[in-house]
Amino acid sequence: MNHMGMSLLGREDETAEFEAFVQGDDRVLLYWGVAGQGKSTLVEHLAARCPKDGYVVDLEYTAGRRNPSSGSADAARELLDELAEVLGGWCGTGTPAYRRAADRADADEQALLTRNITLKATVTARGNSSIVDSPVSLSAGSITEPLANLRALNRSKLVRALCDDLRKADLSGRVLFVDTTERLYYLDEVAYFEASGGARGADEIGHWFANRFVPHLLGGAKGLKLVLAGREEVPIKSGIRCRRRELRNWSSTDSDAYLASRGQEADGFQQAVYRLCKGHPGWTSMLSDTAAILDWGEIDLFELERIARDRPAEGWLPRVFLSRIPEPRRAVVVAAATLRSVVKEAITAVLAKAPQDEQWFESLTAYSFVQLRRAHRQRPSWHIHPLVRGAILSHLGGQEPLRLMEWHGRAAAYFSRSGDLENELYHRFCSGDTSKEGEWYRLFQSANLACDYDSGLRVIELVTAHEVREGLLRTRAGLVSHALTLRSDISLHQGRLDDAVVEAEQALWIAREEDLAREEAKALFLLGCVSQRRSELTRAKELLSQAFDICLATGDTQNGANCQLALGSVAARQADYVTASKRFSVAAKLYEELGDVLGEGNVHWEHGTALRRVGRYGGSRKALRLAVRKYRGLGFRLGVANALREEGGIYLREGRAQESRNALHEALSLYREIGDRLGEAASRAELSFLELTDGDADAAHGSLRDAASLYASIGNELGVADTNLLSAQVLAHQGALDEALVHVSRASTAYGHLESRLGKANCLLLSGVTMMMKGALSEASVCLARAVRAFREIGNAQGERLALAERSRVAVLEQDGGLAVRLARRALQVSSFMGSKVAMAESMMALSAAELAEGRTTESVRLFGASCALFEELGIEPQAQEGSMTLLTTATPIGPVRKSP
Repeated sequence: MNHMGMSLLGREDETAEFEAFVQGDDRVLLYWGVAGQGKSTLVEHLAARCPKDGYVVDLEYTAGRRNPSSGSADAARELLDELAEVLGGWCGTGTPAYRRAADRADADEQALLTRNITLKATVTARGNSSIVDSPVSLSAGSITEPLANLRALNRSKLVRALCDDLRKADLSGRVLFVDTTERLYYLDEVAYFEASGGARGADEIGHWFANRFVPHLLGGAKGLKLVLAGREEVPIKSGIRCRRRELRNWSSTDSDAYLASRGQEADGFQQAVYRLCKGHPGWTSMLSDTAAILDWGEIDLFELERIARDRPAEGWLPRVFLSRIPEPRRAVVVAAATLRSVVKEAITAVLAKAPQDEQWFESLTAYSFVQLRRAHRQRPSWHIHPLVRGAILSHLGGQEPLRLMEWHGRAAAYFSRSGDLENELYHRFCSGDTSKEGEWYRLFQSANLACDYDSGLRVIELVTAHEVREGLLRTRAGLVSHALTLRSDISLHQGRLDDAVVEAEQALWIAREEDLAREEAKALFLLGCVSQRRSELTRAKELLSQAFDICLATGDTQNGANCQLALGSVAARQADYVTASKRFSVAAKLYEELGDVLGEGNVHWEHGTALRRVGRYGGSRKALRLAVRKYRGLGFRLGVANALREEGGIYLREGRAQESRNALHEALSLYREIGDRLGEAASRAELSFLELTDGDADAAHGSLRDAASLYASIGNELGVADTNLLSAQVLAHQGALDEALVHVSRASTAYGHLESRLGKANCLLLSGVTMMMKGALSEASVCLARAVRAFREIGNAQGERLALAERSRVAVLEQDGGLAVRLARRALQVSSFMGSKVAMAESMMALSAAELAEGRTTESVRLFGASCALFEELGIEPQAQEGSMTLLTTATPIGPVRKSP
């Protein structure tokens, strides 16, 4: 039976909106409003009135469970499993691809857990020393972060598999409802943050759900519609047709009708309730329940009006209730009143004298207020934020509730006396007190230089936590913007580029809204760095130039120097080495004026990598050693490791295997010491080149598997795609060409999802080379022509000249000497433009082969001799280049850590 015509009290317009949505072309309908607007009631009402099927996912139950252990399933996985079952039933075919992907994800997770247990079990103390002296951390939470990041990586695979199952199904008329969307952050693996010190580690809206899950699901499930309801308007990606409606308070007529339905029909009573609650459905219901429980009449309500004095209900209602609540239960209401949120179920249960539950002071939630929750739809339990718990027990006891600012001030004083700086800062910032902002920044810089990203993120969350940010945005928006840029910088370094963009864009929006020029420059700078990482060099240059212009106008020397350094790196990537050198010189001068030794080291590092790119290996090593000297002076081990890794790569290109091995293993050891899994993964990938050059393909595969595992443990999908591509090259080297093409295809699919144009171009290049090795010359020629075009479009001269040289080799094999010569000459022109002697020597070698195919033997011999002479001048054995010729470009470089005021 179709009940579409039936409506809900006070929600006739919303019901009509839903009916139009179901009949129209929009795919998403958003309902949002403050707490107590009846969103869940509306969702249940609408779900029962869908033309075909409607299913409600209530995130209150997903988020309400006790803290999961590191080995438990995460909230997002629980949601995906639930949806796979429902959607598979709607399709009538089940979800076999999803089940296979889920089994693989479970196996990956179990392997990670098993490896961690084995690692702990094999640790032995040295001599009679304490086990604490072991270099392996034995903390119970040591597996938590890699597990969380592995789950984040597997989520993408699970969503794609689910969409594959749904692609052929017609789900027209089916509506999926997601209720309580303010808890979407639980789907971003909040378990990790909870285990490391509290729920303030989560964003208020789930980035994964809004930006990854919804677009993929709607793209794969034909006809399916999505209704989202929660306290905040969920940001939906542009391109998805969407309706939006904010739920507002009832009119006086609707309020009176509700009270009449509860048996409270007296006009005076109804009018008093409306004056007190302004038509807010939740407060109206709560006041109605309380009046019924305590047998209140109009006189009691008039007394409440006198106490309220036009203040909002949340400012007076708990205080009035307090005297009527038994002492043991009073702390719940105190906490709720203090943090300006009282939930209907909590107050109703307390007034109804619900049994005391010891879990009041045990469980964590992602919100800073108390709420009655039903974990997995089972028994109800109280949950309370640990900071609320500590402050109540230490300061409030059985007193009456204090005002929010006063409470946080007392909590800050308590933590100050106990020497707990982080919690002190948290409460100071909650109260709007930023007098110790300098201490906060010093905490972050200490973690930053120690490469302790977990501690750095925890310090950042002292500012960006939802309950803190809301207050600071009104009083110190610049601090919030700055904290978001710091978090974006960490995401950038860890290779989480999508997260880096989201955080930088949030910072940019705040900076522009508040007219904070310096913070705007920082955000633009980070967006430029992300574009550079993605090889969007033109956009990177535009963003960094905008940032530098703002720095120039505001006199921000520190960030101006950072911009010049990044612009120099972009120029080097564009093969404009004259401009790059000028930019580096300007940055070095600015850092020297500031006395910023870290910045000076970063200039040497960038200069060294630029010189390596053009084949000036001696100059590159010299610059890198200067960087090492600066970094060692600061005790900055990450910088030292990065420089050693670069130096190891240079030795490899020069054919000096032993020196390369020594440098790479030293870098690897440093990365392990500081726990930098991104650096360790990059070193493993570099070692695979060395092992392949040594002819040990099995060892190369092992290094790449280790690299892939490390990338997966930090959720770096780009790194995993890179290792797939590198594995393809190793397989091609072994002669397993069909298997190599399978790996290239996997990498290409991953790069497509990640929107990595450089990765896609590299896949075309390696596909072409592999096709050539198989003898499929026409297919190889097409692939390589597309690769040339792809590299040129992103301004990657190195990739373009490699693709041209390989295409010239194909033309030689096709006995088209004229085409081979033209292509090789173009490759030589690009090499000359780059100013790279190595590239020129390689291009002359390719041109020599082309001239020989054309029958010009004398010219071929001359070019061959000139190429060998150039290699000899550079101190390089020509054969040293052969093993790594096709993968000199990488999609995951590691940049230096910056200092910003």
